[in-house]
Amino acid sequence: MNYKFETIECNLCGSKDYEIISNKGKFDLPTRVVLCKNCGLAYLNPRWDRESYLNFYKNDYDKYYRPAIHSKKISVSEKENPIIVRLRQYNLLTEKTNTILDIGSGEGQNLMDLKSNLPNSTLFAIEPSAISQEHLITNKIVVISKDIDSDWDKNYIKKFDLIIMRHVLEHFMDPIQVMKKVKNVLSISGIAYIAVPNNLKPSQSLEKSWFRNVHTYYFNKYSLKNLMKISGFEVMELVEGDEFNRSEVYLIVKASTTKVQPTFSNIHFQKQEEVYKKKLIKDKNTINKGILYSKKGLLKLLSLIKK
Repeated sequence: MNYKFETIECNLCGSKDYEIISNKGKFDLPTRVVLCKNCGLAYLNPRWDRESYLNFYKNDYDKYYRPAIHSKKISVSEKENPIIVRLRQYNLLTEKTNTILDIGSGEGQNLMDLKSNLPNSTLFAIEPSAISQEHLITNKIVVISKDIDSDWDKNYIKKFDLIIMRHVLEHFMDPIQVMKKVKNVLSISGIAYIAVPNNLKPSQSLEKSWFRNVHTYYFNKYSLKNLMKISGFEVMELVEGDEFNRSEVYLIVKASTTKVQPTFSNIHFQKQEEVYKKKLIKDKNTINKGILYSKKGLLKLLSLIKK
């Protein structure tokens, strides 16, 4: 793959002072995770440039992360959809939810589930994958853009009652600018639902799965709150893990009527750094134990063969 790289500064505080956490990620794709020493936001640096990512999402992302999409037929899920359960818990999914946008919708499973609960709603999506777009169009979902960084928002000012952003915020090149667009297109009483991996509670091996070339940012409750303040949102709910996913943090936000300054703290850096370092050591010990057990098993097998 012939992709170009770029170096960046922290998206939240603009600092260039960071600590390198890891140079490894899933699928052995180029992944260097750094941690901002000023505010504690983790991100890729360097990373692919915008055109490289667009090309990857259009042509290669599904091969790595959604290989079954070629044959999958989208229908209403038989299992409870966490998004629906969580929104209903706060009485935020009603008949007044008429227009729904899913950013990074994939093939449209969440939208189809929402449609089954809100049959009169109109569905919209932003999705770069060509294969996913085919699924969306087949299910009569309006694809308004394939590129979140385009000017798609200008045609949908105050349009959407509900915007879904499930495990997509961590993929963006510029989360602040995306959230400002989201604010522009929310209706007066509209809300946005956001869910991301919780980097204070990583559940997978960091270098084999958790760190990914497509995850340009790594959020926790501190960086999410600051991102919302900078972008002009009020956090209505923020939950770190539930019965659906213990290593996820989700929040429900609405446009703020007042401007609130972010709170950057070196303590946030220290807390995230501690989590990462402990997890890297634990992952390494787990691998070493696995190798040791494999060697013991092989020696036992050889001794049995000799007998």
